[in-house]
Amino acid sequence: MKESGMPGSRHEALLAELEGIRDVYRLDVRQFVSFVRERKLLIVEGFRQYARWLDEEHSGKRYSPATINRKLAAARSRVRYAFKHSSFADDLQRRYRLEEILKSVKLKKIDPLVVSPSSVLGISEVRRLVWHTKSPAIRLMTMFLVRTGVHISEMLHLRVADVTPGSGGLTELLIRGKGGRQRTIKVKSDFLKQIQECFGGRKLLFEHDGRGYSRISVANRIRLESMRILGKEVSPRQLRHTWAAMQIKKGRSVTQVAAALGHASAGRTAQMYSANGTASTDGALDLEEVERGGPTEASDPGASPEAGPGGGASA
Repeated sequence: MKESGMPGSRHEALLAELEGIRDVYRLDVRQFVSFVRERKLLIVEGFRQYARWLDEEHSGKRYSPATINRKLAAARSRVRYAFKHSSFADDLQRRYRLEEILKSVKLKKIDPLVVSPSSVLGISEVRRLVWHTKSPAIRLMTMFLVRTGVHISEMLHLRVADVTPGSGGLTELLIRGKGGRQRTIKVKSDFLKQIQECFGGRKLLFEHDGRGYSRISVANRIRLESMRILGKEVSPRQLRHTWAAMQIKKGRSVTQVAAALGHASAGRTAQMYSANGTASTDGALDLEEVERGGPTEASDPGASPEAGPGGGASA
């Protein structure tokens, strides 16, 4: 589908409209719109060039396949929106050609199991993210995810009734996973007390104004904070991967890690984190100690080396 003319005021108004749509793609759309705007491209040609740009190296780093696929999905959604609201919306031939162009940009193949090292944060990155997150609620959620390895949906569905006082300064939490599978994890009682005081949940552990949080909203807030603090996007899934990889590096049994993650097979867990090394003292700090040290230690340039470019893994 050919586009003609140079971008003008109507084109800028369309870009602003695409940017203003509030949906699951909103954060990734900002990057696509900025790419098109800065290069003075029309939308379809902008999509073609954006797809090539995503696959290139930037400042020595690359986006993971999962991140590229997510960003392409966001861009595709806005290209289709722009066509649907254009004067060509009823032209079936143009619509067919547009779909051919969109389909010509292939999604990246993703190994469904192996977690790339770039999807795991370094200890110094975890500390910086935790300590420099502005919202107390998002900070505690980030800490909870990286200290337990649970899925974000499992965290947000935790009920007050799922909390059982334990011993030795630990509290047990009943986690409800996929397929109705349940498991029990332990967290420090002092940390749980911080969560209870912050959220004051009556039914759910994490509540605001008597209601549960939106998974998409929390994930987007974490991505925004990580972009501001680390200069890259970090997903809740990456926090889960970080917990698991660090436990395995620390020498904890793969069977124990698999049980905590809710995996049916320890073999699957071992395969997922095979690219992240084995027991090592480098960066193997127990993530229960993330809160120690504060902002000064979090900024310590001598801390563990930071991971590669952002992007969530699909496993």
